[in-house]
Amino acid sequence: MTRQDKTAHILKGYPKEIILKDGTGVTLRPLKAGDEQALCDMFKRLGDDDLLFLNHDLTDRELVAHWVRTLDPNRVVSIVALLEGRIVANAVLMRKAYGAKRHIGKIRLSVDPAYRDKRLGTWMLLDLVNLAMAVRLQLMTMRLVVGRDSTVINGVRKLDFREEAVIEDYVLDMEGNPHDLVIMTKRLPYEFTDF
Repeated sequence: MTRQDKTAHILKGYPKEIILKDGTGVTLRPLKAGDEQALCDMFKRLGDDDLLFLNHDLTDRELVAHWVRTLDPNRVVSIVALLEGRIVANAVLMRKAYGAKRHIGKIRLSVDPAYRDKRLGTWMLLDLVNLAMAVRLQLMTMRLVVGRDSTVINGVRKLDFREEAVIEDYVLDMEGNPHDLVIMTKRLPYEFTDF
């Protein structure tokens, strides 16, 4: 079994359709070759403040092209939300194939500002929870900025994410002002019973 085959089974349910709070239908599917420009375009629609808190400049098409080319689904699963041919959100589940943290999945979620508060982020996060359970992860983590990400923090609490730690003055905004970083976690059942 190749590395690609080990994760292929969890992606067989895609594409899938979801319905947003306003009745709009959106398609979820894994990121694939050919999505580079559409993904860059989505990140360009984010505000400078949103982009600042990402680890990389995802408006750089070359960087995104490299990311898409080198995606290893056994380490990173990237799901996009499509509406009328445009990518309107991206949800990423990152994990390690080896080592003491191989049971942990890190989450990054970016939603086009025009599609926030329509439950798209919630649907995509639930999708990542299902994927994490399918690959037998035991813990999911998100890093969010206190104040700036209040809506997300409140939303993930409703999905049983807990505040594990707050690191004071950990990140800087555009003006150089410090903000607290909160680490949210969700414990997943190692085994569960079908009914």
